[in-house]
Amino acid sequence: MNELWQSISSQFTDPNGLFMAARLFIEEKFGTPGLIAAGILLAVIIMVIISKVVKLSFDIVRFVIIPSVAVTFIGTYFLPYSFVYILPVTVAFFSIVLIIKG
Repeated sequence: MNELWQSISSQFTDPNGLFMAARLFIEEKFGTPGLIAAGILLAVIIMVIISKVVKLSFDIVRFVIIPSVAVTFIGTYFLPYSFVYILPVTVAFFSIVLIIKG
């Protein structure tokens, strides 16, 4: 059991070794077509993650930052508080709206 733990921990301290072991395993079991398929799968997973992060960042700008700044700017005229005091409240409010919307 201790040897197994040593082997697993050494694979995670050396990420290149982990990738090489996975590559060798896939190539041994499935051949070159399996290796190509695994590469395509990894590329698609990375592209999906990047697209989700980009979409989330645009949603945050569109639904949280711009409305928060606009409402805070309008609120400074009608309330006796400064921009700095109103902004966290509006950001929290529009963040909750984005969470409920999404």
